[in-house]
Amino acid sequence: MLSRILPLVLALGLLSAAPAGATADASAAEPTVAPTSAPALQPIVVRERPRMKGTARFGKTLTRTVGRYSVGGLTFRTQWLRDGKPITGATRWKYKPRVRDVGHTIRVRVTVSRAGHRSIAPRSSWRRIKHVRDTRRTVKYSIATKGRMTTSVATFRRQVQQILDDPRGWRAGGIRFTRVKSGGSMTIVLAQASQVPSYSSACSSTWSCRVGRHVIINQERWKHASPAWNRAKGTTLLGYRHMVVNHEVGHWLGWHHASCGGKGQKAPVMMQQSKGRNGCTFNPWPKPSERNVPRYR
Repeated sequence: MLSRILPLVLALGLLSAAPAGATADASAAEPTVAPTSAPALQPIVVRERPRMKGTARFGKTLTRTVGRYSVGGLTFRTQWLRDGKPITGATRWKYKPRVRDVGHTIRVRVTVSRAGHRSIAPRSSWRRIKHVRDTRRTVKYSIATKGRMTTSVATFRRQVQQILDDPRGWRAGGIRFTRVKSGGSMTIVLAQASQVPSYSSACSSTWSCRVGRHVIINQERWKHASPAWNRAKGTTLLGYRHMVVNHEVGHWLGWHHASCGGKGQKAPVMMQQSKGRNGCTFNPWPKPSERNVPRYR
């Protein structure tokens, strides 16, 4: 009988002496608690979309409203768009249309955010940017050359049209220029320097000139600008081309030469800037006071 009881007592003693770690298997069998999921983001409902305010013309300034929404405490981030694509650096509440905006559509996108809510990015309706002034006259012109050409005539033809189309130029006065294959009211000539005086004894082989219907651009000036222009800080060859075309076309439009209005002021485009500035700063574009041209008053 004793031989049966002793093994049972020994087994009970071993169980009572088992270390605490022996309960690990029991705890592993307890049910696993799933982590708490994040609360769902709440919606922001648009009550009124952003709007653009102001005149959609070059030279004017547009502003935006942020719109109205279903909740308060919002933050807003602005991005102006040209033809639906972000405009670099245009992230303020106001925007002044740039040269390349003319003829294209502008709208504003406002990104609306709040903690615990789903961000949204509503857009305003679009508006097409117009020139400073609507077209009141259309001038047909042609391109010609005289003498030996040592520069690209195709580049001359393309850049002249770009200058005449530029919203900072005579186009701001409502004058639209259309190139035709030949004829027209005006001929813009790229001339070898030695050929410029052939149009008039008043013309020089050093400078450009205008005689009657002919606007004559001196090829050397087109290629190299002028010493006075090149000495000035911040000037470029392209800037000179803008100036010389606008200046000579300005003569065709009826203007005579102008002088500097005061030290530090922008030079009138009709000033002979190829020769110097007389205290003015170089300026390749007609000033607002020059836009009402004599030929079309």
